[in-house]
Amino acid sequence: MIRTFTLALLLFPVLLSAQITLDQADMPSAGDTMRYWNGLLTSFDAADTGPNHVWDFSGLGPLTEGADTAVTVGSTPFLYQFFFNNPFLYPDHDADYAVKGQEFGFQQLQVSDVYDYFKKGSSGFRNVGFGANINGLPSSIRRLPVDYVYRFPMTYGDVDSSFSTWEVDVPTIFHFEQEQWRYNEVDGWGVLYLPTDTFTVLRVRSVLQRTDSIYIDQFGIGFAIPEPQTVEYKWLAVGEGYPVLQVNTLAGLPVLTRFRYDMENIPTSLPEAAVGDLDPFPNPASDIVHVRMPEGVSGDLVLTDAAGREVRRVLHIRAKAVVAVDLGGLPGGVYDLRIDGNGGRWNGRLVVE
Repeated sequence: MIRTFTLALLLFPVLLSAQITLDQADMPSAGDTMRYWNGLLTSFDAADTGPNHVWDFSGLGPLTEGADTAVTVGSTPFLYQFFFNNPFLYPDHDADYAVKGQEFGFQQLQVSDVYDYFKKGSSGFRNVGFGANINGLPSSIRRLPVDYVYRFPMTYGDVDSSFSTWEVDVPTIFHFEQEQWRYNEVDGWGVLYLPTDTFTVLRVRSVLQRTDSIYIDQFGIGFAIPEPQTVEYKWLAVGEGYPVLQVNTLAGLPVLTRFRYDMENIPTSLPEAAVGDLDPFPNPASDIVHVRMPEGVSGDLVLTDAAGREVRRVLHIRAKAVVAVDLGGLPGGVYDLRIDGNGGRWNGRLVVE
């Protein structure tokens, strides 16, 4: 996708070219809360990334809201803390905070009231294990070795991997173990547009490969079950703690879309919209076309081809401004114009010679 920038942005290129580096100071601390919306993505282009990139998710609509709060290790159930609040015996698992986790279970195994424990340091950000009620018994389960979610310092182009395992015994019934490989790549940096915020970010692609192994005591047999591969895409910003946007995919399809939101500014309903036509000039055009923004309308000007593919986008145009769009390299044909922003629906048609 080619993006065209207005003069205002060209005057301040540092906003788009300042690559960031992340370290432990940019991870959550006990007491931090991330409020988020779960959104809906019907399609997701995982290859839309790279250096000095622009990701535009400003059109994400909120579906359901939620929050993750990092709590002190000491505030979690006492028996959960065995590995995670014991720096002398288990220094590698001495956690900085905990977050409510996902309950799970099957057949004879029920895992509830889950807390995931995390540790941060100069070498990286680690998931060291979890505490839970396992079939009603409070338990402390460590990852051995620990899962390195990120390694520090983190910059564009970094590649790393991490292997971790955890296991649970249900006496006289069965033994459960999970092995996980995590493959990380920082595959992009640039600017991320969300419905209420704009961030300078790194994008991290994490491929998770897990295998569950079960041994049934009663029958004296065991078997392994590979899980479907999950890929996590996380956009991380300086000082934000949690990812400001996360998209998880399964078999290439988005199964989770979560983004940070500003409680006061996120739109939850659509205003009454105006409808109008854009009048590009000259039309037909070959090299440059000019478009005047309507009065009271601001936002992005988008040019799409006959197949609906976005081929140009001019970002953040103010009302009544005249913008020049470079048509160089576009094949001849009919293109559609539209405005993504406030002020209703405005559309136009352009012929490129």
